[in-house]
Amino acid sequence: MIVLALAQNSRVWDCQCTGFFLTKDQSNPQMNEFSWKDVANALSLANMILGLFSIFCSFCKKSYCASWMILISFLLDMAIRAITRHLNICSKLGVELNDFAVFTAFGLASALLLGVDGPLNGFLAVIYVLAAAFRLCFYSAGLSLTHKGLPCSYASCVLASTSLLTKGNTFILFCMASLMILFMMDQSYYPHDEILESENWKKVVYLGGVIMLLFSPFSLTAFYCLMWSLSYIFFPDALWGKTVCLRQQHLRN
Repeated sequence: MIVLALAQNSRVWDCQCTGFFLTKDQSNPQMNEFSWKDVANALSLANMILGLFSIFCSFCKKSYCASWMILISFLLDMAIRAITRHLNICSKLGVELNDFAVFTAFGLASALLLGVDGPLNGFLAVIYVLAAAFRLCFYSAGLSLTHKGLPCSYASCVLASTSLLTKGNTFILFCMASLMILFMMDQSYYPHDEILESENWKKVVYLGGVIMLLFSPFSLTAFYCLMWSLSYIFFPDALWGKTVCLRQQHLRN
């Protein structure tokens, strides 16, 4: 009887241990998911901080530093989107935080590159902010493979690069900002670039931007980012839409 009782107790202990380890193993994916969500949220928060620093630099008349903050935010935003898509992590907090970060960096901070010294500067800055807000609110919903209207990040990259290359030339910035407003409000479709999840040459383009931002002369980096953004704006399907077209064909088949 004692031996039988010990055997039964041993089986119960084994079941408890097995159940414990199964629970632990099953919780690992959830723990990993939450940890990656935290990473993505931290990166979105960092992106927002870059936008706020850019705003602060603009108010301090340091457009040079403000433009660099926006270019860094441009590259960071692509990494955030790649992480969330690749790991399929999405939370209400993460979406809202990322939206605030995008609006701060690519809406408010980019508009302040135009300056607020006079009524014309302020008026165009307000129009740019409204265009970015309209683009984010009404053109981003319901589209899985394409963007409706130029993404704000590319418009901001063009403005920041132009500001660096022209040393803040007001007339050229006004022309570029007006053009970017038209592209953002336009109802043309732009493909999801998905640079870090697409062809290898696109990954090289992104890596080149990061390397040049860290090691190359500032003017060369600005020119590189400007050409990158303009190629997406003027040749969206020829250069950046190949992956989207292949996916659409795959879904149809």
